[in-house]
Amino acid sequence: MANISQKLHKEGVDLFRSGKYEAALEKFEEALQNETDPKHLAEIYNDKGVAHKELEDYPAAYAALNEAMVRFNELEDKKGQAQTLGNRASVCEAEGLAEDAVETYKQSATMLEEIGESEMAIYVWQAVSRLRMKQGQYIAAIGAYEEGVENMPKSSLKGKIMRQILKVPGSMLGGGSKADEADDGDDE
Repeated sequence: MANISQKLHKEGVDLFRSGKYEAALEKFEEALQNETDPKHLAEIYNDKGVAHKELEDYPAAYAALNEAMVRFNELEDKKGQAQTLGNRASVCEAEGLAEDAVETYKQSATMLEEIGESEMAIYVWQAVSRLRMKQGQYIAAIGAYEEGVENMPKSSLKGKIMRQILKVPGSMLGGGSKADEADDGDDE
């Protein structure tokens, strides 16, 4: 049955990626009916929540994401929990609940950083930055982006490049940035 469920789930993801959200939901439902693995069930519920969000069915999105979160909590799967939080934040954002979205994105990013998923966390910080830009809160937007960059491992090539990019505006203004403070001169 697991192979059937995985096949149906993959078909649902493919349909989702092509913008066929209702058809994707049907596949996710079929996958749920054929799955017994707790982790895979949580993943399907997570994807189901995202599909509901795209259809602007926010109550159903929250219900599916809540079910995913319960299951990821039972499994003590921090990465799954963090991803579900990020998806929940995107539902809040779609609903126009900006402050709820920001707080939930921050929880997701923090959890991702705690488990060493800093590359994923930077994408969540970028979502916070993008949301703050939409709100016209430009300093907060820059701060959110810097927060993500600061928490990337010093050895990360992407982190080093991004810290260098963040230095440019600060040096043009005659000051440094948070990235300058975080960069302790260990560049080799």
